Amino acid sequence: MSFLNKFKYHYHVKNVDTLIKQEKYDEFFDYLENLNHYKNIFYEISLKYISNSIKVYNKDVTNKKIIWINSFLRDDCKYLNSFITYYSQNYESLAQNVNSYKSEIDLLVTKKEDINFNVLVNHSYFFQWMILNNTKCKFKFLENDIPFFSSENNYNFTKQNLSQAYIIILNNPYEVYSKIKKSNNNQQEIARNIFLNLDQRANDELYKNVNFKFSNKGWRVHTESWTDANVIDSLRGKIISKKELCNNTFETLSSVILHLIQSGAQMELNYNLIEKFIESNEPPKYQEIFDISNKEKKFLNKHVDDILTTFDI
Repeated sequence: MSFLNKFKYHYHVKNVDTLIKQEKYDEFFDYLENLNHYKNIFYEISLKYISNSIKVYNKDVTNKKIIWINSFLRDDCKYLNSFITYYSQNYESLAQNVNSYKSEIDLLVTKKEDINFNVLVNHSYFFQWMILNNTKCKFKFLENDIPFFSSENNYNFTKQNLSQAYIIILNNPYEVYSKIKKSNNNQQEIARNIFLNLDQRANDELYKNVNFKFSNKGWRVHTESWTDANVIDSLRGKIISKKELCNNTFETLSSVILHLIQSGAQMELNYNLIEKFIESNEPPKYQEIFDISNKEKKFLNKHVDDILTTFDI
């Protein structure tokens, strides 16, 4: 940072400190928005102040919001992501490709770094704030495979003042396990550890600038976190199953658009658009026979039976 930029930085930090100490958060967010054209200063001051400010502030912090497309395996949300990309092109304020949350974080960081789960927890609001400030769309669609979390110091994965709504796609756990096993040379022990996070080992997921060093906590934790009644109510969540998406594609996609409209997204329910998408994009096939042994299924049952009973997946 040049001498002039350092001077500007410390000048703005002094002003921001005063606003924060006086709990003038409305003025703080306005002040910060006005610094957006000073990219480095905006980034550094946001990194210093934004997470705690959003934690204690319960009004909207920007006129843009995130809509999440969640699934434990990213492969399970590919079809819905393609549909959202297609559907959004018909609305100027929404048109976009659906990118992943991790990819967006990778784009915004200013240097190479490792992000473990503690860093993610403490800076999740900062990452989402920066993503929203870098988008031109009224609503930012993000694919996500990270579970919802609440920390001891009251940091959540996201908040209402950052997020508009979400969809959680549930796939049959036996198919999820089968996919994981297949992608790991059919090694059962590795598949079990990934599926249930038995060894609690951090995974390395390397992007251009960021190495994400944490696991996704296992299928059960991920599923329970996004299907929790309080999370659904507070963040306007909708549960759909991969089974529904495959077997009742038109009805399921229509229900997704209706949910987004009811949650405040500025779009219309256009059945013709949905039909055209399905005609041009064959829905995925629902897997009814799974490549797992009875022994594997017996091991998994104690971890998944109650969820299978609750949801038609």
